[in-house]
Amino acid sequence: MKKIVNQFGTKELIKKDSGSLVQQELIKNQLTIIPELESLIPPLLDDEFKQLETNLIREGCREPLLVWETAAHTVRNTDDTTSLFVLIDGHNRYQICTSHGIPYRILMKEFASIEEVRAFMIDNQLGRRNLTPEQTSYLRGQKYLSMKKGSGRPTGSSGGKRTEEVLAEQFNVSPKTIRTDAEFAKGLDKTSPALKKEILSRKSKVSKKSIVELAHASEGLPAFESVEEINQVLTKSGKTRKSVLTEVDRLKTLVDQLERAGGNSPELCKEIIEVAQTLLEKGA
Repeated sequence: MKKIVNQFGTKELIKKDSGSLVQQELIKNQLTIIPELESLIPPLLDDEFKQLETNLIREGCREPLLVWETAAHTVRNTDDTTSLFVLIDGHNRYQICTSHGIPYRILMKEFASIEEVRAFMIDNQLGRRNLTPEQTSYLRGQKYLSMKKGSGRPTGSSGGKRTEEVLAEQFNVSPKTIRTDAEFAKGLDKTSPALKKEILSRKSKVSKKSIVELAHASEGLPAFESVEEINQVLTKSGKTRKSVLTEVDRLKTLVDQLERAGGNSPELCKEIIEVAQTLLEKGA
């Protein structure tokens, strides 16, 4: 059987499956794109996409697409053990090649879990090409969140450093920037795939501060489909925060009054309880 070896490792491209030969073309026809993973591929700007399209039409697809073979149940909430061929690198080339009928090759890459795939894709994108500040921030934030799923410290870290400290050194930024990146990533993941692409490619103008606020202002809401929806939620959230601050100030004043009264004022105690209940209802 023919094998191809490169920087991604070795994997049979023609393998035996229940006595039959599975050719590359058969694998291509079964390629699966998982939105969760595709969102880790920063979208190309319009001129970048057009240039890539021109290059592929003129020169062909020289670099193979990277594919992960896994059982369906590892990426979907199912007991299905059917093999899936998941595209993990080359989404833009795949779109262009299939649209124009341009031949392309694939290489298989082995991973133990989807978490390993995510880590590989993030690192691959961070080191691959020029990114916009928003794209870099999103990927750094995703890397932080993935690493934090463990103990809060990356495997093999030295000196007991926290995740944000290790990443801050790696990317030459402050730990605070890494934490903000994580909030940005969480907020952006609350938008629809289409809107996320528009924001990362700067087609839709939303400030980083607004996306960070979105991480905490949209619990339980469906994915945002437009900038208008984001602005509506943030405006409402801002009013709520102002209301909470007003109630907190009122509570402090009442407590001071109760102390001056020697703690002996049923009316003040009742009012303090009412204000405290209001704050609890607002999630303060």
